[in-house]
Amino acid sequence: MNIFLLTFSIFSIIMDLMNLLWVADFSLRHSPGGAQRSDDILIRYGRENGINITEFNYDTNPSLALENYDVVVSANLERLSYTHNGLIDIISSHVRHFRLEHDSNSYLDQNQRKNLFGSCIKSFFLTEFHLDQFVKSYGDIFNNPVIVPDPIDTQLFTNNDLEREDVTIYTGFMHELKGTNVFIEHARNNPDKNFRCASWGDEQFETALRDLGNVDFLGKLNFDEMPSFYNKHKSMFYKPVFYEPFCRSVAEAIFSGVKIESNDKIGCLHEMKRIGEKTLRDRCSKAPELFWNIIKSYA
Repeated sequence: MNIFLLTFSIFSIIMDLMNLLWVADFSLRHSPGGAQRSDDILIRYGRENGINITEFNYDTNPSLALENYDVVVSANLERLSYTHNGLIDIISSHVRHFRLEHDSNSYLDQNQRKNLFGSCIKSFFLTEFHLDQFVKSYGDIFNNPVIVPDPIDTQLFTNNDLEREDVTIYTGFMHELKGTNVFIEHARNNPDKNFRCASWGDEQFETALRDLGNVDFLGKLNFDEMPSFYNKHKSMFYKPVFYEPFCRSVAEAIFSGVKIESNDKIGCLHEMKRIGEKTLRDRCSKAPELFWNIIKSYA
């Protein structure tokens, strides 16, 4: 056996034996959010490639965090930071800790933040815009960042060149910071335009949208319905009040040929401007491989 094959075989055996703890507030079985979707894609890819991954969520037996793991990946921790005292210290003390940041991390104080990110081998951010917002908010304390976008199956989310309805869509979880009130006002101020919502969340938002005669409120669609949904419509409205580190739904819509009416608070739009849509599409499709190759190279 030549040295390359021998090295590859040993490396593969090490990966097959790797035990990894994935810590996040929620998994896809708890919530259908973008962060949970991305985590699930990455976790499934890791398991398919021989990594033994234990998921630790808000409803997991706390003792699981005390077992021995070769690697720890920490993602969204807002709920866990309130309910599991000492968990962040356990994560930060691990010698092979990788941080996967999905949001703004505003739930931690600065000392906790320095401890969490300072302990990382690598900190994953979703876009350069995402990282820039962190540096502006918290200072230049992120000495080991790497940009890996949300993983997206670009064979599913692609432009099928179908005839599209002249209807503007709004999708995803309805929340004030995600600009739901902005969309409601936009629809109300444009009674001559037609809108369609594939959204879920606060009943007050749903009631307000159902009361508008030019809005077709569908509620939450299954994820596997979204590629077809995007391909049926010409445009999408999304203007968040607070910045979005990436915004999976906007990227999926663009890859599906939908025109976006938005603002400058969306990470994937900044990233497209920085590296181009084609390159971002390629990086999103290869994100699981990019993510795990980085972890393998240090673990």
